[in-house]
Amino acid sequence: MKTMIRLIPLVVASLLASVQGFGQNNKPVVNYLGIPGPIAFQKKSYQLIWASHPDASLYKQEYLVAGDGFPNYKSMITIDFVIAAASVDDAVRTKLRELEQLKKTLDVNYEVIANAATGEKIIDCLLGQTAADDAKSIYEHDLYRFKAVTAKSGQKGVVLYALSNRAYGKDIQPFLARLKAERKTLVADVAKAAIPEITIKK
Repeated sequence: MKTMIRLIPLVVASLLASVQGFGQNNKPVVNYLGIPGPIAFQKKSYQLIWASHPDASLYKQEYLVAGDGFPNYKSMITIDFVIAAASVDDAVRTKLRELEQLKKTLDVNYEVIANAATGEKIIDCLLGQTAADDAKSIYEHDLYRFKAVTAKSGQKGVVLYALSNRAYGKDIQPFLARLKAERKTLVADVAKAAIPEITIKK
């Protein structure tokens, strides 16, 4: 079986490769985006666990609930910010190209949902892999919300607010059954979630 890659949402064409190093070290996590924590979503509290500033224009921060961890997390919120003149449509097209590439090795289904009033878009995506050894099977539901913003510190760009929920092995079928019932609510809750104000220290 091929190991399922860790899917990190990217909004820049030059940075489409998924990252497999989880930044697990003893160094304190840097809050590059200046977002007050924790982040609340559906009565859960998500703490900043990992952050990266891989180039001058891209910032990434990942949040987990207490007791969860990498690589086998169950629920994660990701907030990415790219400083660029790219539009929401540019960011969505880039992500869709990545998902099309993943179809070569994974089961991938997605839908793009547009909010005409705000100019935002959400990609609702289910992907996974069934292994001969069922314990190694994994499915993941991702909601990627793209929004054009101006950071409090003045930078213009696109923010990606993403919710990722996962199930493994014998938990996959109950996970998919719950998702069928809860999917519309999840999409609506991600769509109305408050996007944290971004402040990048210069």
